[in-house]
Amino acid sequence: MEQKKMKMKEMLIGLCMVAVLALVTFHVLFQNHSMETMGETFQRAELRFVLPAFFCMFVFINCEAANIRLLMRTFHKKIPYRRSLSYSFAGFYFSAITPSATGGQPMQLFYMTRDGFGFAHSSFTLLAVAAVYQMTVLVYGSVMVLLNLSFVMSQGRLIQWLLVFGILVNGICSGLILLIILNSLLAERVVLWAIRILTRVKLIRNRKKAQRKMEGLINEYSRGGAYLRQYPLVVVRMFLRALIQLTALFLVPYFACLALGIEAEPGRFLAMQAILSLAVTAVPLPGSVGASEGSFISLYRPILGGGQVFPVMMLSRGISFYALLAVSGAVTAVLQMNRKKGKISV
Repeated sequence: MEQKKMKMKEMLIGLCMVAVLALVTFHVLFQNHSMETMGETFQRAELRFVLPAFFCMFVFINCEAANIRLLMRTFHKKIPYRRSLSYSFAGFYFSAITPSATGGQPMQLFYMTRDGFGFAHSSFTLLAVAAVYQMTVLVYGSVMVLLNLSFVMSQGRLIQWLLVFGILVNGICSGLILLIILNSLLAERVVLWAIRILTRVKLIRNRKKAQRKMEGLINEYSRGGAYLRQYPLVVVRMFLRALIQLTALFLVPYFACLALGIEAEPGRFLAMQAILSLAVTAVPLPGSVGASEGSFISLYRPILGGGQVFPVMMLSRGISFYALLAVSGAVTAVLQMNRKKGKISV
């Protein structure tokens, strides 16, 4: 009972953090815009373009659910479609209300093990899905940065530093995961060396605890990597779905522009969103609230102009984050109450 209370307390703290960050962000952003003007902007948004934007977010959630089901099937564990979809919604919800999206996977793992799918298989599945997603973000964003290097270099120092930080964080994480899969012994030496350094600079207090945790993680990834090497097509399918997942997410601002009567090229929006995602993905804020809005305005102002960028940002972010946060919160509440009783039905 105490554990459940603590989870509820952490959820409320996370929601409060998102609310406070959102209020501060919108207070700053609304200094030069009136609520009446924004209301009129949203009223004139064409539903025939708003609906495809919402559909893109459903595709985004569905791709993760499909990858969870795919990996679990390789372990001969069948997860009903609706259940895997609810795990994906729960992952989005808890990622959105925790810094650097740290709460998504642990809560997904909690629900999957609670439903009887096994800790080992569930944990590796979630780790692999997240690893493939992060690698895809890194590759997608890096390619777009190179293809639009002159544009990126013309941006302010803040955007450039965010990009460097995002590439470094994603690159280190992705490289470490690949190293663990290909050479776990070398990976363990690198991780232990890094822990020693972080302990010396006081960033890690309990060295032994950190070592045990990382050794367990390395062993889990290593076993899972050896297993996945037997099914290379599974990995290919996961990467393809992650590409579709990110493309759907990146198209939301494009449809937001069309909904507000602004002509737009989908290719340019895919590039800008890939760069934006790479820039803010490692920012330690719940849902990157504040960083995403500010970076969006900085990147898109040269393309859309000062008068159009704010309404597009509000509509796009409202669909891709705040609306989905509300929906995923409702789904998570149902998932929390709907415990497995015997066999889960589709």
